[in-house]
Amino acid sequence: MKLKVAIAQLETSCFEKDMNDGRILSFIGKARGEGVDLILFPEGANLGYIILDETRDRDEILDLALELAPSLASSWIERLKEEARKGIHIACGHFLKKDDTTLVNSLVLICPDGHVTTYDKTHLYHEKAVREADFVQMGNELVVADTALGKIGLAICYDLNFPEVMRKLTLNGAEIILICAAWPEIAGNTWDMLLPARAFENEVYLMACNQAGEGYYGHSKILDYMGNVRMQFDKKEGLKTAEIDFEKQKKWRRIITLFEDRRPELYG
Repeated sequence: MKLKVAIAQLETSCFEKDMNDGRILSFIGKARGEGVDLILFPEGANLGYIILDETRDRDEILDLALELAPSLASSWIERLKEEARKGIHIACGHFLKKDDTTLVNSLVLICPDGHVTTYDKTHLYHEKAVREADFVQMGNELVVADTALGKIGLAICYDLNFPEVMRKLTLNGAEIILICAAWPEIAGNTWDMLLPARAFENEVYLMACNQAGEGYYGHSKILDYMGNVRMQFDKKEGLKTAEIDFEKQKKWRRIITLFEDRRPELYG
């Protein structure tokens, strides 16, 4: 089975919900016109990566996010379902509202049959001045979606730093792992090192979509099961595609038997 997949590397604006939503829809339309089966957007594409909004304090950010963020029952998610029903799988990073006081950082995967899978970020980033945990509720479950395209693992940004995440997703059957991100420019070398390592050590296709724009690294990529970069961006916004071939992946896994040669009794 071969798939045509796409990454939409966007430069989003914090809290410019209508503008961000409009550009998401525009890129979905472009991808569908190119016959794409699956499209991936960055982390927090709907509201921008609001946690780094330096123009507002923490309380103002949280209040505004809870006002603007959609829930899974919102008209916005219904609109994305309508787009997916036209024959495309849509994976998009969202700040979602779970209730009036709870925000989550999620990767939302919407299938043409209307099924919606969400993954809430399980590893929350922190540094001296910024703590994601001050804004969003931590997720507690790793997610692999069983879709018509195959088994798709979901991850977000900082999760990439933890090899256990990608390994667990693969052990749970993932053939493709999607990573949406707002990866900072200052850590770009880490992004470039870890992505091929995670793809190779797990023998999975890996699609990694990063935010573009000031302060972000861009350099979204699609990698194959050998860790080879099949497509990549520079820092500019845009849409790019690549092909995924599951038969070649299966053949590779029969030749390079990493998972058969594991000794989990030694690892704990």
